Amino acid sequence: MPLFQGENEFCSCLRESFPQLKTKLLRRVEWCKIRRLMGKPRRCSAAFFKEERDALDQRRCKIRLLQQRKLRELTNFKDLPEEIPMHLVIGTKVTARFRKVQDGLFTGSVEALDTVNNTYRVIFDRAGLGTHSISDYEVLSTSPQETTPLSAFQQRHRSKLTTSHPPRFAPRIGSPSHQLENDPLLSSSPIKTQFRSLEGATYGGFPVKFLLHVIKLSKILLMKKDWIKKLKEMNCHAEKFESLQKPITYEFQRKYAGVVLELERLNKELQKYLNSVQHFCQEIVPEQGLPAIDQPSEIKQRCEDEAQRMVEKVRLTFAENDFNSFEFCSLQDSLDDIKKSLDGNNINSFQNNVEIHINHIQSGLSQMGNLHAFSTTASFTTPTTPDFNPCNL
Repeated sequence: MPLFQGENEFCSCLRESFPQLKTKLLRRVEWCKIRRLMGKPRRCSAAFFKEERDALDQRRCKIRLLQQRKLRELTNFKDLPEEIPMHLVIGTKVTARFRKVQDGLFTGSVEALDTVNNTYRVIFDRAGLGTHSISDYEVLSTSPQETTPLSAFQQRHRSKLTTSHPPRFAPRIGSPSHQLENDPLLSSSPIKTQFRSLEGATYGGFPVKFLLHVIKLSKILLMKKDWIKKLKEMNCHAEKFESLQKPITYEFQRKYAGVVLELERLNKELQKYLNSVQHFCQEIVPEQGLPAIDQPSEIKQRCEDEAQRMVEKVRLTFAENDFNSFEFCSLQDSLDDIKKSLDGNNINSFQNNVEIHINHIQSGLSQMGNLHAFSTTASFTTPTTPDFNPCNL
């Protein structure tokens, strides 16, 4: 709307401050009284900027809680955008505001996320800056950031409110079920019963079973990281033995084999939990309003098909390609021009060492394609044949 065609700011403030005031036919003294009650405008005052900063901090806090699935009461969404940005993935290329050594914007990549302090640990590309923790609102991804519609959070919150659990009644003190409740032989463990009751529950908008798989997956990854570090150290020792020409002891070989076997076992466990997490992701993605994720088997099959097409393309030989007589005509013309420029004493050597080999190559290439007739009529027994001229085709 143009600046001078909009609503008067005084009228809007009057409507907000005095909603019961219907008339505008007031005396000058009464208008001055109303202006005095409304106070001075704080358009660029310190209090105005403080209120704006506080409102911005509240919006940022709400978005952070939505990103972490911790916001329980979703009552006010008017001040939030329609698309909620998700956390940046580790390794994402970003542009960050650096204020310590050199104040400015610098490029780098995300190394870690700190949800407690609301910061990203960024490795800067410029030499000398190093790695620093930057506030999340001062980090911008160089590529389009992944977002989730705000309606997805609202629908999930409504579904959690409408879903009610059936009442659970405690047994009487004298009932048989109460007597057998804590019996270690005739009843299950209370902790196991608690986990069984949580299998179908959700926490933070995600199934508890899915979160358990993610926790186990992260623990296996940490264990694998430690074993890989140990394997790296043993490889360094083995290289040292080889460089010093010392024999590798049986005990070292036994420990090395144990590390390799442990990594193999961890890889099997890792693959099992990765498949489970992938299965849950396929179920959760439609609820988040995101496009469906391709299955690993589909990606693998697509890559294998692409690789097979590339190999078949590379394996094409000259005989499988289409050649035309113009290419051979140009080659023969070049040979004739070179022969004319040579001295008479060198022509015989040129024919025996150069021309005869090129004629054999032409003979092999003309076995297929539209030069088949040329290969049957032309004679390549001697390099000095005067009848060979591909331009006559």
